[in-house]
Order: sequence, then structure tokens, then C-alpha cells
Amino acid sequence: MSISRLLSTLSLAGLIGLVAACGTVHRSAPLLERGVVAAPESQAAEVGGEILRRGGNAVDAAIAVQFAVSTTNAIGAGIGGGGFMLIHDPDAGDVVALDYRETAPDGARRDMFLNEDGEVDALLSVHSALAAGVPGTVRGMAALHERYGTLPWAELIQPAIDLAEDGFRVDPWTAGKIAEYGAKFAAVDERFREQIEFQLYFRGGLEDRMSIPDLAKTLRRIAERGPDEFYTGQTADLIVEEMDRGHGLITKEDLASYRPVWREPIEGQYRGYKIVSMPPPSSGGVILIEFLNMLETFDRLPLHSPEQIHLQAEIAKRVFADRAEYLGDPAFADVPVGALTNKEYARARAKGIDLKRRTDPGSIKAGDLPVRVDTDGQTTHFSIVDRNGLAVSNTTTMNTGYGSGIVVDGAGFLLNSQMNDFSAKPGVPNVYGVTGSEANEIAAGKRPLSSMSPTMVYSPEGDLVLVLGSPGGSTIISTVLQVILHSIDYDRSLAEAVDLPRFHHQWPPLLPETDPISIEDDGRYALARSTLDALMELGYTLDEVEPIGDVQAIQIRGRDVTGVFDRRRTGGVAYQ
Repeated sequence: MSISRLLSTLSLAGLIGLVAACGTVHRSAPLLERGVVAAPESQAAEVGGEILRRGGNAVDAAIAVQFAVSTTNAIGAGIGGGGFMLIHDPDAGDVVALDYRETAPDGARRDMFLNEDGEVDALLSVHSALAAGVPGTVRGMAALHERYGTLPWAELIQPAIDLAEDGFRVDPWTAGKIAEYGAKFAAVDERFREQIEFQLYFRGGLEDRMSIPDLAKTLRRIAERGPDEFYTGQTADLIVEEMDRGHGLITKEDLASYRPVWREPIEGQYRGYKIVSMPPPSSGGVILIEFLNMLETFDRLPLHSPEQIHLQAEIAKRVFADRAEYLGDPAFADVPVGALTNKEYARARAKGIDLKRRTDPGSIKAGDLPVRVDTDGQTTHFSIVDRNGLAVSNTTTMNTGYGSGIVVDGAGFLLNSQMNDFSAKPGVPNVYGVTGSEANEIAAGKRPLSSMSPTMVYSPEGDLVLVLGSPGGSTIISTVLQVILHSIDYDRSLAEAVDLPRFHHQWPPLLPETDPISIEDDGRYALARSTLDALMELGYTLDEVEPIGDVQAIQIRGRDVTGVFDRRRTGGVAYQ
């Protein structure tokens, strides 16, 4: 059954009855002219748009989009992964954070990715069955549905079942990535080649259209038997069988005991605007607020001038050094959130920045925290706002592109590679070039540190004005930050704010005696030659990379709402 045929079978009266039976209904007059979905894949965006048009709320749409992108956008989303979400509830007048991040299996140990010489075996944490953390997506969506959903669980999964069963369009960008990663997986170390049967995922066809029959069966079981089927039923058995074949660690006990966590989001202020983002075990919110706090101590500089890029590079060195030293899962480490997001700390941290001189990365270390302060990859992001103002900012991931590349045989989905996000050894960078300390070392049941930054921005008057996020590993923070700056400091429209060139800097550099700034290799996002020359004169090296980030954003102005997808990749916007 197609998506349109499925949804057209629901009469308006029947839909109202289902809504009343399944959750709270927003009965007040709509706050906005329309609802909108901005997603990284157009068919998934349309799934969300249809849910909104048929009377579902933003959370219903988010659940449907999550399962849909897990089908059509497997490079960065999947039911074998996890993620983080912010929900703005105008009726309750608050924002909550849902952590459905993967966890380390009970058999995980601190040194599990070290070889006999005590050095990190990087491929082991990416391409083996040991790379997979316990998936959180399905129970995360279930927790969301229980708290906010209005339409029945099975109805929200049905569009994804249709896509997996009947087939979906494969756009040119996705086709290119499938070919690129297929070649990468085929060339991995022979130790892992037998486990990575990447082609199994695409046996339903791979030209301009494909289906995933095994995934359709798995989704149907989850729809009909409920979310626990994934963690205690046939799907759980298939995951454990895959672990046994690949000598992985996830057991049925690990799956059965997984739980998502509701958390208080991180909040900060930037030039009068309130910024709300994800708390640990994501580093995104803390580092974003710390970055903005430091930036606020300086005057605004011309956009994409050498001085502006240099200033942001200098701040990036300091905040990434703090990330490496202090951040991890708050259930296992004492994470000093209040200190790191304190404006006095930011002022002290920014004092060493010289606008005319570059700091040697080798001289950078984590900041000295005050004794006491006032407390106050590949990935996928989508943003949704409904007519009643309920808003969702969701970032979900498999970590690296297509995760570990290991398909759960008979279940039709890929396993994540999230264990690589732990610090396998203090000071040794992961696949995204970021380092960690004991705060992010591997431990059973622990959630690995992330850079995911689902974010919401509120005007000085307290109104929600921007919902956004992005994939991109450690570049997520830079991407979200720059779109916010383009909007607030440079008063650009949302489309311009998303489409302007981006750059990225982090600490420590992978190569000694270098201080690289990543710039986009696509000519559409080129910085001025004079700017690049001035940065090199300061001593920076320039590293050309693929386009940075993939922002899906929504802007609210009065009752008008606008969605934008990032043309750096592919995507779609659907309206209610």
C-alpha cells in the first residue's frame, strides 16, 4: 500500500477518534499559518507532511519521518542507531530533551580496541561487530509516542513499511554515496571483509529505485507487536545471531535493558537571544554555548573576513580542548556543565586570544575551571513544527556512513559504529579527529560522547524563531553555530543563512606543526581568495573538504513559518 493510499483510508471522523483515544489534542486556535517538515530526504519529508495534513502533531510526524529516513537515508539514519531530540511544547511552556543514544554493551571494557602493543586498532571500532552499541532508536520513538503522540503507533510506521516494501526513489546523491561506500567497504582490512556484507542491504534493487524486503518485515513486526519486539522478540534474536557470527558483544539482556533518558536541555544567552541545545552525553549544547559566550566578548566582525574566521578558529581550539578533557556521559563522569557554560569562565578563557596573532595549537590545553560558579559523520537531522507551535529538532545517527557496514541478516538494517565515539585511549583521536579523556572512556552501559546539536533559538521576547540541526561529526557544532550567527549577527534570511559558505576548526590538529582550517571544496561555497591568503599569512593551513554539514531548519516569524533544506546534499520541505 502506498503512503497516499494508506492515509486516504483514514476518514476525518475516524482520525479525530484515534487522536482522542491516543493522546492529548491541542484544542486552541492554531498559532501558525501552517506546519512544516524540513528533512534530508524528500520522500521522508513528504511522509511527515502527510501526517501533519491528516491531523497528526509534530511528534507524530517526527516518529513517521524517523522510520522513513531510516529506510530511505540509511547513510546516516537507521533503526540500528540512536540520537538526540529537543521538543518545544508551547502548551507546557517548556523544552525537553530526549536522549536515545546507543549504550555500550555489558561486555564492553576500557581497552577493548587496543592491540597487543597497547595502541588503538581504529578499524576494530568502526568495521567489526564490536563497533556496535545497543541501538536506541526504536525505544526512543516509543518514549516520544507515549508522552506526546496522538496517532496510533502502527499508523506512524506504516509509511516506512510501504517505502521498504513497495520501493522508493534513489536520488543521484544517494546513489553516489551507496557506490562510494560500497567501494570503501569492499576495500576494508581482510579481517572484517567477511562480516561486512553491505550488498545485502541493497538486494532489493539499486538503480533509480530500490526496496528492502527484510526491513519491511522488521518494521511490520515492530508496528504490529510494539517497540519491545525490537528488544525482546524476533528482531532481538536476529541481532544476537549477527553478534555471534561476528564475535560482537550485544546480548539479549543488553537489548532488553536499554532505556532512553529524558533530560533537561542546555540553555544560554547570545546577544539577547536564548539558545537551547542538547546536554551531555552530547557535547553539542555545552560547546555551542561556551563558543557563543566567548564570541560575545568580542565586537562583531565582517562576515567571512580573515579576522572573523581567525577569531572563530581561536575559540574552537579552546572549546575543543575543554571537550576533550571534561565531557562524557554524566552517569559515569562529573561533567562541569555549569562552569563550562558560565559567561565569566568564557571571558577568562577568551583573554588569551589575539586578533592579530595565531595561537600555536600545541600551547592549548583545557581551561582551569573555577572552584565555584553560579549554576544556571554521517548523521541525519530533521526539523518539524506543527500549526499549534509544537516543534521537534531531531538528530539521529549511525556514526560513520552506513554505520559499521554490517547488515543484520534477515532483519534488513545496518548496525551502528557508535563505539568509535568513545575515547579508546586518552589523547588518541577517533574517526572524526577529536580526542577524549577518562570522562569518555569505554564502560559497560555508558553512552559515548557526541557532537550532535539539535538546537532551538528564541527571540529576546521569548518566541521560538529558529529550529535547526545538522549531521557532520565534529563539524556539527561549527555548522549549527554559523547558521545561528548568519541569522542573528548578520540578519540573513533562513535560506541565505543555510546556503552561505562554512568553515571548521578543531583541536588538536591531526598532523603536528599544522593549524588547519577546513574549507568547502565546492565552488558554490568558496571563500574570497583574499581571505584565504590572509589566513595563510597568519600561519593557518587550508584543508579542502566535502561540503560541511547538511542543515534542515525552520524559521518562525509571527504566524509565518518557513522550512529550508540544505542544497549541499539532498532533501525536501513539506508543508501542512
